[in-house]
Amino acid sequence: MKILANVELCVSCGKCERICPNNGIFVIDGIPIKCMHCEKSPCLNVCPENAIERINGKVVLNKDKCVGCGLCMTVCPIGAIRFDLDVASKCNGCYDREEELCKLVCPTHALDELEHTIDNKQQNVISKFKKIYSYI
Repeated sequence: MKILANVELCVSCGKCERICPNNGIFVIDGIPIKCMHCEKSPCLNVCPENAIERINGKVVLNKDKCVGCGLCMTVCPIGAIRFDLDVASKCNGCYDREEELCKLVCPTHALDELEHTIDNKQQNVISKFKKIYSYI
């Protein structure tokens, strides 16, 4: 399950930023930015050193292999990859834990597993369109 940000609930408290061991989440104007662990993972596909891999469904960066070329940062569709000390830095989705730390410490539950909510809203919109088109 992916952790998604509900920006309406974010209060910019910074708890998610402070708890992340990888410096992989940051909040800009009330919007938590973190890796979405994309299915197609452009960062994983562009890395010339194979420093990015998928582990337990999460896109994980091995800093020891990173050469700091910046290609991953360039192709990231949401800008979730940054550079610290000439090496890429990103959320690893707490691939080695039961739950992501950022989700656990968020006091407003702005970071949560919202995929079901989004899927339900999409299905609702689709059914409304089908109903509209049935009248045409």
